[in-house]
Amino acid sequence: MRSSSNPLWLRFLPAGIRNLLEGKEGLHAAIHNSGWIFFDKILRALLGVLVGAWVARYLGPSQFGELAYCIAFIGIFQSVTNLGLDGIVVREIANHPRRANIILGTTFQLRLLIGTASWAVALLIYGFTNSFADQGIWIIALVGAGMIFQVADTVDLWFQGNSQSKRTVLAKVSAYLISNAIRVALILFEAPLMAFAIVIALEGALTAIALHFSYKRFPCNGMWQKHYPEAKKLLQESWPYLISGLSIMLYMRIDQIMIKSMLGERELGIFAAIIPISSLWNMIPVAICASIAPMFARKRSEGIVIFNAAMVNMFRLFWVLCLLVIAVTWLLSGLVVQLMYGQAYIEAIPVLNIYVLTCIPVFMGVGQGLWLLNERKSYLSPIQTVTGAVVSIITNLMFIPLWGIEGAAVAAVIAQLSSCFLINSIFARNLFVIQMGFHPRVTE
Repeated sequence: MRSSSNPLWLRFLPAGIRNLLEGKEGLHAAIHNSGWIFFDKILRALLGVLVGAWVARYLGPSQFGELAYCIAFIGIFQSVTNLGLDGIVVREIANHPRRANIILGTTFQLRLLIGTASWAVALLIYGFTNSFADQGIWIIALVGAGMIFQVADTVDLWFQGNSQSKRTVLAKVSAYLISNAIRVALILFEAPLMAFAIVIALEGALTAIALHFSYKRFPCNGMWQKHYPEAKKLLQESWPYLISGLSIMLYMRIDQIMIKSMLGERELGIFAAIIPISSLWNMIPVAICASIAPMFARKRSEGIVIFNAAMVNMFRLFWVLCLLVIAVTWLLSGLVVQLMYGQAYIEAIPVLNIYVLTCIPVFMGVGQGLWLLNERKSYLSPIQTVTGAVVSIITNLMFIPLWGIEGAAVAAVIAQLSSCFLINSIFARNLFVIQMGFHPRVTE
């Protein structure tokens, strides 16, 4: 007998797929949740590329490079604010829903404290290493304000743990659309660089407000409470993810900081302009993994063989998607750069063709997060990411003087491959085999 709880969208699928999905309510929720996350990621990626390209074209490589440098600088500090808690909090909420108010309240307090401190430290470091009278200090202050507003993302973890991403998406998309409309208006009215920095801070504030109202419509039971034993428990498990997140941001951003230092703002502007295009596809593994995380946690409880089989299938899908992304980029890169950015950014074409190869370690790295979390192998994360950061610094020092921004792209590929595959092949052979799309021989 067919389940009466089948969602409306199931009726529009082919009969074969529909028959496989009917009656599977848990899978329905994951797919529905995935759909909303995909919508959010796709909209953000597309607007980020289109409006971002327009901003880059309007500002020109030098001014865009100055803005990109400040964003990269703040990004290193911003990675600390999350404290590596996202996956852990979602898991704890899913497993202990009655304690959600304590988990969320504790997480919020921790992030607010660290976010405020990180913002102040970023201002001081920039001021001492550059100048407190420099325009960049004001851009840093505005962009860095997002670290404080970012604590509102704690609400997102509540919705993720309950497969209610629709509520988060609607809140964040509203703020994102408004901020991008303002960016377009700034271009049309020929606004100065500082105005674009103000919009970054404004977007963070609008997102926090929207999430607040969204949460009030679907709150957890009880007022949020901070609980020091809970904080200690969360931090004891999250510190490897914190180090991992910091290292990831370091080796994802250090190239931009080094380009500005070694080559100048113009070259950084050209390099930074192509990153949104290359990263356009990275939303796919993030959306998939965010949606299926609760389902994979349940599969791990059913047994290691079932869990490994699911992981293998996911990585095989990711390999196919990576090859498609690379092929499309190599085919269209020249046309895309010239149409979207103009002649001033023509040097970005070979950089894009190299940088797109990072989609392989990105897809595989996002996917391995589910394995590390469910196998409680979080100690591998700092090893991977510290390795990536060290390799990134070394290879950028080697290749930027030789090949300029193309050398920075080569360094990014090598660093991310080292982090994702080399370390796993040494310290986590089962994970490495699974990443390559094969079933591991050892199942226990």
